[in-house]
Amino acid sequence: MEVIGHAPADLYLDPENPRLASELFSVDDQEDILRWLWRNKSVNELVDSILANGFWGHEELFATEEDGRWVVVEGNRRLAAVKILLDPGLRERLGIHLPEKPSRKVLESIQQLPVIHSTREELWSFVGFKHVNGPQAWDSIAKAEYVFRVRRNFGLSLADIASGIGDRHETVARLYRGYVVLQQAQDEFEFDTTDTQHKRFPFSHLWTALGYVSIRNYLGVDPTALERENPVPRDRLRRLRHLMEWLFGSQSGNIEARVRRQNPDLRNLARALEVQQGVNLLESGSSLSVALDASLGDAHLFRTALTKAETSAREAMRFVSTGYAGEEGLLETATSLLRQAESLNALIHR
Repeated sequence: MEVIGHAPADLYLDPENPRLASELFSVDDQEDILRWLWRNKSVNELVDSILANGFWGHEELFATEEDGRWVVVEGNRRLAAVKILLDPGLRERLGIHLPEKPSRKVLESIQQLPVIHSTREELWSFVGFKHVNGPQAWDSIAKAEYVFRVRRNFGLSLADIASGIGDRHETVARLYRGYVVLQQAQDEFEFDTTDTQHKRFPFSHLWTALGYVSIRNYLGVDPTALERENPVPRDRLRRLRHLMEWLFGSQSGNIEARVRRQNPDLRNLARALEVQQGVNLLESGSSLSVALDASLGDAHLFRTALTKAETSAREAMRFVSTGYAGEEGLLETATSLLRQAESLNALIHR
């Protein structure tokens, strides 16, 4: 592909850049896009690098012509850094303060940027390999949005997309399934990714959850249904709302997330949903531990409790000679434990 020099002023930041997540920008919102990238995507690191070393000419930008404008499909953060370095007025409007003034050498290195002309369709596999399955990975929701757009815009199957970017671990399929469910939640009941009880929206909770059979059954979907938009049946949308609340909680609704960490919370949620009693308890607002206990059944809980009690007693025996110094309270605890053990033994024999 031929590399062509472009003045930075003639290049446009891409409003469809997956890094922008769910932000709604148009190509005319260049300053807003740049402000968002500066605040959220560490453009300052690239500014510092260019200040120190100049612009690396071997790192070409990829641009496509749309409505008479050259829109940069790959290299938006680098373009944003260059625009910031070249325009003092822009820096003033955005409240950006440079650690040092760009040298003449640095400014000369960014007067013309190396650009390769292409189309989005020609570039999707290159961009996907680099940022979805490659060394400069986006966050998971940006990856998912990219997969979704490639499929919708170019009519490719998930298998074709996975093959095109070298994905051998079903990452493409899992990201897509999570994204269409998230999008349905946003469309149907205005689910807000910024209104959760997590510091950052943990999108991986959702696409990982959909890998559990019990969670898919709860929503009334199967892997085939999850490969199209709006996969959750309308009569299960109430359940989708419940699932999103269990996974993410809500700050405005004062709803506590049941899943704080994927391990073990997500696995425990899936186990609780395997039985109707666990479903009923979760839907009525009970904690995950209560619902999980109900789903496991009394026989399992009794066996687990008895095993833990024996293990703890054996552990205490190991340290009694060095850890017990005649404390009256510990002696009373041991006496109480003996009585409970005798009562338990009698009940079992009876």
